[in-house]
Amino acid sequence: MSAASGGHAVVEGRVGLRGFLGFYREALGLFGGNRHLRLSFAFWAGLGFLFTEALGIGVAQMDSRRWVVIAALLCAVWWGLVSLVLAGGAALLVTPKDGARIDFYGVPNGLTALRAYAVVPLMITASVSTPGRTGFVIWCAIGGVTGMLDAVDGFIARRVGPLTELGRAFDPGMDALFFSAGVYAAWRLGIMPFWLMVFIYVRYLGPLLATPLVFLARRRPELVHTVWGRRNTLYVGVVVFTLMWVKIAGGPIDAVALGMGIPLVVLTTLLHFWALAVRAYRAPVVRERRTPRLRPR
Repeated sequence: MSAASGGHAVVEGRVGLRGFLGFYREALGLFGGNRHLRLSFAFWAGLGFLFTEALGIGVAQMDSRRWVVIAALLCAVWWGLVSLVLAGGAALLVTPKDGARIDFYGVPNGLTALRAYAVVPLMITASVSTPGRTGFVIWCAIGGVTGMLDAVDGFIARRVGPLTELGRAFDPGMDALFFSAGVYAAWRLGIMPFWLMVFIYVRYLGPLLATPLVFLARRRPELVHTVWGRRNTLYVGVVVFTLMWVKIAGGPIDAVALGMGIPLVVLTTLLHFWALAVRAYRAPVVRERRTPRLRPR
């Protein structure tokens, strides 16, 4: 590591499209030479496929055969995208402290992947027509339990392991996708007002979409939660959980959303964004790792 102009540290690493492709080449190489890693990936991806298709199709069949076909296709495409990210993440299966490589995904990363796999089925649950309040009940049951995995996977990683660079990078991204889908479903089911849904979308998808721009600017901030980001995620869960019970009781959704949403969600989101901006500004500048050329004799 060296210093660049302006005092920013300079590190060598992957840059641009070639760097991205090199990332996947490394992951494929690891899969090719390690049967244990292949089995670990197959287990979590297979479990994700069963979960995604079973929930999506199971809910869609309450509406129509047309929705069953749509749900099956949407879930299959989404499963493929999440599995592609999970497969590429094999290159990040190293411990943060000493860089030791491990050859399995582990329970924490697997639970994070299941949270990502749940995104499309939960959106289908809120979109199709179901008898009575069936869609609402399914969303509360499946969405609530899946959302709690956010706390469980972190606890297991810290207490049992493995704690990996994949988990540090994977968890915030999957939070963004899961909570964005969750609040869309909550709005569709009448659990939260439209303005709060939009604000939570900006809170989660804003940093996710901005990350490629930061990388194109050759900055390499840590892809981990900020302190205010963790607090904000907790508060979002508290607000959604409270609004769910207000909905069940037939209470004033809009008034409770205003009273809780502004101090707990809006203010902590602004503090989280400020922390992200400072982190990106102070992050090391990356330069492409160059292989020395041999001079002809």
